[in-house]
Amino acid sequence: MALDVQDKVFIFASFATADNDFLELRRLDMIFGLFVAAACVLILSFFLALFATWKKNKFLLKCYCALVGLMVVVQLVDGLLAFTYSDQVNQMASDDIMYESLAKAALKTIPGTADTLPNDDEVQFWATTQNSFACCGVYNSTDWTMAWGKESTSQLELLHCYQKHYSDGCEKIVRSRIASETQYLGAASMGVLVVELIASFLAGYRAYTPSNSY
Repeated sequence: MALDVQDKVFIFASFATADNDFLELRRLDMIFGLFVAAACVLILSFFLALFATWKKNKFLLKCYCALVGLMVVVQLVDGLLAFTYSDQVNQMASDDIMYESLAKAALKTIPGTADTLPNDDEVQFWATTQNSFACCGVYNSTDWTMAWGKESTSQLELLHCYQKHYSDGCEKIVRSRIASETQYLGAASMGVLVVELIASFLAGYRAYTPSNSY
């Protein structure tokens, strides 16, 4: 894919801070942030496990086991949140809501009113979406021209709606991209969860198994 997972997660970061965040991207940012935080803790705690094993310190191994157990819960919650968001994104990105968003952006980008795009959340959302996903409007470019009441190729290009993408609507792309990437994030959380379970079991076995007396 042209964009990696992190780019896709943060692609609408500025729009996610707005009050009209109809895709609830704050929630997606939280899910991704939780995943990264748990992964970082897991990596750092690995060095603790190495040190504890080297020093044969059972107390540190028990601490590591408890920490990994906590991260298991965090990753489980993160994975469930990701899969839940993936299921709900189709409702949040409904046609009516996207048309409402486009209409607000169209009112602020009427041809002949400005040569540059206003620094508005709705406008920037559509400009970013159409540029990143190579799409135009909700279903096609006529969504913009109908909202403006006139045609303007230059204004469409200013919004990164190019002629070769006039027939490619953003509605399905936004839904499928966000849903699929959230599913990947959920699957990654479950994958890390398996690793954590194995690490926790091994650490627990090492910590609670009596040392050889000979």
